[in-house]
Amino acid sequence: MLKLLGGQFRTRRLKTPKDDNTTRPWTGRARESVFNQLRGHIPDGRVLDLFAGVGTMGLEAVSRGAEVAVMVERDRRIFELLEKNIESLGCSDQVSAVCADALGSIPLLRAPKPVDVAFIDPPFVMMQDESLRERILQQIANIEPLLSKDGFIVLRTPIDPKRTDHSVPVLSGPEIHKLGSNMWISFYGNKNI
Repeated sequence: MLKLLGGQFRTRRLKTPKDDNTTRPWTGRARESVFNQLRGHIPDGRVLDLFAGVGTMGLEAVSRGAEVAVMVERDRRIFELLEKNIESLGCSDQVSAVCADALGSIPLLRAPKPVDVAFIDPPFVMMQDESLRERILQQIANIEPLLSKDGFIVLRTPIDPKRTDHSVPVLSGPEIHKLGSNMWISFYGNKNI
């Protein structure tokens, strides 16, 4: 059972697929840790959520006071659950769901500007494939011009960024946090801070 943890929708349940292999929602502990790190950046913020799944991070951000969130998910079945979750929370005035490839140009065109927080949560198999990982890191670089002065990009990965380079030359970081045996969270920010 997947529940939102904080803010106005605290304890509200999100619809998830019956098949556990389809998505890989953030654990409550990992979400709480990330939102503690982002304290002060979420209220009234603009959020971009790539590989949004059923909406775990973007909807948690809206629950905690984000002004607007654009959530991108390509899988049609998961996207329908995302839309149902937005509808059940009654936050469609704040949340735009986009059915598109998170690595394409549509998410960049639809992103709220400026982006205060971007969540990037690709399927772990994509991060484990070198060419796909490079595409993901390139998309992170593509977000840089849209990022607010003190904005953050948050990447979840199953690969230790200290052993496999996750740097993005146009951004500072990543600041790395290990959560669990095979999950690292990397925070990127603007270089001109």
